[in-house]
Amino acid sequence: MIQPVHEHSSKWENIGHRLMKSCDLFELCDIDRSDADAEQPFVTHLQDHELYGMITFVLERMNEVDVAARQLWQEKGGEQAPVPLDYRDREIEYFRLQIEKTDKYRSSELYNAEFIDEQAEGHETLQGVFVTLTRALHYLFDEIRSRYGRADKTFLGKIKNRYPEYTELLNDAQHGCRLNGRSKRTFQPLKDAHILRIHLNQEQFDEFYGELCKFFDADDHEELKRLLQGESIDRKITFENNQNRLVEVFRRLKYNGFLFETSTEIRNWLCSNFLYLSKTGDLKLNPHSVWDILSKSKGEPSPKSRICKFEWLQYKTNETLKNLLGQR
Repeated sequence: MIQPVHEHSSKWENIGHRLMKSCDLFELCDIDRSDADAEQPFVTHLQDHELYGMITFVLERMNEVDVAARQLWQEKGGEQAPVPLDYRDREIEYFRLQIEKTDKYRSSELYNAEFIDEQAEGHETLQGVFVTLTRALHYLFDEIRSRYGRADKTFLGKIKNRYPEYTELLNDAQHGCRLNGRSKRTFQPLKDAHILRIHLNQEQFDEFYGELCKFFDADDHEELKRLLQGESIDRKITFENNQNRLVEVFRRLKYNGFLFETSTEIRNWLCSNFLYLSKTGDLKLNPHSVWDILSKSKGEPSPKSRICKFEWLQYKTNETLKNLLGQR
């Protein structure tokens, strides 16, 4: 019997939130699960019954979204409702786009995962919710395939019988088809890294460069200066401390208005140009950890461990940044 999804709903909401919060970054950075240095995505820690329970929960939430879309479609005239030509035979998708997210769908990563560009069409609508739920479904089936090769046939038969309208979607997830025909975004190596332009006046640059130099060997100071001046170098240089102390400085540069590149571009630039010193020697920066710090301050150094603490480069909490964004 398929596990009922209406019971203990808060449990499934919590699992879904943690699933998307972990796995979306896993997808974005294309981290190999065999990489011992990479944080394993939350989905790998789920028990079998939780994997299958989450699949039914996700499908029920999809159905909930589509019930609202169908109701609006009928209110607008059903088959006679005016629909743009681009959405013929995709009417439900069009009407999902017409319904804004409620507070319920703003409370969790399960409905609001960051892989959707906040400026993209549909992010603030039920279509954005549906796309995020589709990604969650793929994560769950990916994990089942990694454990057993394929999902349980009896479960699949019952779930397709309960939700026949999602048979094609389930087949895609079951076989690992790409979402929207798009391949995974991956970290780009050195040859594809963009230069970084830091917008400082001469006094600020001298202060910034002088402080950073303390964490690099003297032989690397010239290369560091070139990088900070927007030039490229032909080898990686080693930051002689923990990587989070270096990365956090560039997060601060960005939200204080001295960097205009995206977090992805900053991550690529950092990973392409720097190593960091660990107890075992020089190591590559971990793209997953770098992204966590840049995008959501996860893994930032403690206040005492921050470097480059200048009056013009103030640290701001996530709450402060959200309030500043809301005032714009």
